[in-house]
Amino acid sequence: MFEWVLPFGIDFINSIMGSIYADKFLKAKTSRKTALFAWAFLSFIFESLIGERINTESSFSIILKAAADMGIVLFLSMLLYQKDLSKQFFVTVSFIGGKKIIVYIVVVIMTGLYYADRKISAVFLTKGWIDSIEKAKKWTAASNGIIGAITILMYLLLLATYLSVIAVKFVKKDYQLQKHENAFLTLPSLVSLCIAITLRMMILSTENGVTETIFKRVPATLFWVPFICILLLGVNVSSMILFQKLAQLNEEERKRSILENQIKQVQREITEIQDIYADMRGLKHDMRSHLESIAAVIGRTDGKEREELDSYIGQMEETVGRLDFAYRTGNAITDVILHQKKQEAEKQNIAFTADFTYPDKKQIDVYDIGIVLNNALENAVEAAGKAEGEKKINVRSYRKGSLFFIEVENGFSGSLTMDRETGLPVSSKEDRRLHGLGMENIKRCAGKYKGDIDITIKEMEGGKTFILTVMMYEKTFTPKMP
Repeated sequence: MFEWVLPFGIDFINSIMGSIYADKFLKAKTSRKTALFAWAFLSFIFESLIGERINTESSFSIILKAAADMGIVLFLSMLLYQKDLSKQFFVTVSFIGGKKIIVYIVVVIMTGLYYADRKISAVFLTKGWIDSIEKAKKWTAASNGIIGAITILMYLLLLATYLSVIAVKFVKKDYQLQKHENAFLTLPSLVSLCIAITLRMMILSTENGVTETIFKRVPATLFWVPFICILLLGVNVSSMILFQKLAQLNEEERKRSILENQIKQVQREITEIQDIYADMRGLKHDMRSHLESIAAVIGRTDGKEREELDSYIGQMEETVGRLDFAYRTGNAITDVILHQKKQEAEKQNIAFTADFTYPDKKQIDVYDIGIVLNNALENAVEAAGKAEGEKKINVRSYRKGSLFFIEVENGFSGSLTMDRETGLPVSSKEDRRLHGLGMENIKRCAGKYKGDIDITIKEMEGGKTFILTVMMYEKTFTPKMP
């Protein structure tokens, strides 16, 4: 009975754990539950009908068995999940390589259990507690059952731990692997698989018709085999964690580059805006002076010509008045940003209000406030334009002690998905690598001043309201670049 219960239990565990592991990385073609059940069922059937039918006495058959295992997992991943060859190959190799290595850790544990069983049986025989063939058979059946249960339990525990660590530490599961990145990730698992195949070839040997294990011939392997296997599992996990760190660093570098380019662009725009602002103030002053002079001349004119000239001068004054910005915040840059965003909002029939004052202590760089306002209002205009309820945007600033706050409220529809890693909303646009960086740039700018951001969604009568609050510390210190 023990001869088939142990393989049955191992195959059952592999089928269940394989389905759960694949689900962590791949997107199912149908529902998740369907994919999980189908994987577990088909994997168990294939393992039982195909894998166990392969005789593993020869070296070729051992390699063929490993290839069949990989083929089954790769086939199921392509059958039940959406096409992602690089991720599917990683799942296949890491799962097969890991489970093959874990088998030999469990084999050593089982060898130790059998050694302990023989010692205990010898004691029982000496004490006379086993004094008949019937009792010996019962003890053998019971001990084999206990050893089998412990072996299966240890295999489950080790495999579940290994797969869980990889699934948890592999943070960027949506990351599209390049060929060289996939090779970096899968090579350690392939090495583990090759070593597992080599161990399988070496573990049993036959001399003069007697089969012996490597543990009996070389007792030191009882320590070295599991030690090497644990190191291999550690290398698999470590390489994956290292890759994740490198991917995160590359992503941070890309975002930093985008932010620096945005800052340079804002700086150029600020310089241009300041020049335009100065020219406009000069132009307004000159035109008002000219209008006053013309009005004085008109004052000496009578009749119908006087009425026509008064009307013309009135229109000119109205035109000059349009040169004024909608808001006077205390800084030309924030004046222009609010003015531009107000015009963009009004084109989409979005009610725009602002109660914003630039910090008079000038301890927060206008470039950073410009980036915060520009990104926040750009997102607000886009979201409010799609809102089903009231289309509105409200901007305000206020102080609490040494803290300066910028708050942007806008109408909002739909749901919001938060990224587990950054804690920020996930962009709804298709190309997330090029979009969705606005909120990260806002958070970076707040971080330069030892601040942070807060996101709240309120249910209102007219619909949902998205509230972004940016906190920046005004106390004198040198802001650090993100």
